[in-house]
Amino acid sequence: MGHGSVEWQEFSSILSRFTKAGQIGQDDILFGSGLNLSSIRFTEFIMTLEEETGVDIDIDGLDASIRTAGQLYERILGSTEP
Repeated sequence: MGHGSVEWQEFSSILSRFTKAGQIGQDDILFGSGLNLSSIRFTEFIMTLEEETGVDIDIDGLDASIRTAGQLYERILGSTEP
């Protein structure tokens, strides 16, 4: 399964730098009482993910329907250029 070149382990490792969580599960809620990711940290995470993996992410495709780390991972997978 090619996520650009981003596997879950790499994705969650980069995401964990922007949260206070040591390990991130696919069911972890991104915002609020979950991982408590702020909108600024979220944007920084997306920019870092693009920079470190070379994946082009359409940030406009990332909306409020995304609640968990796993949903974000799947949405980013769907928005990557082949």
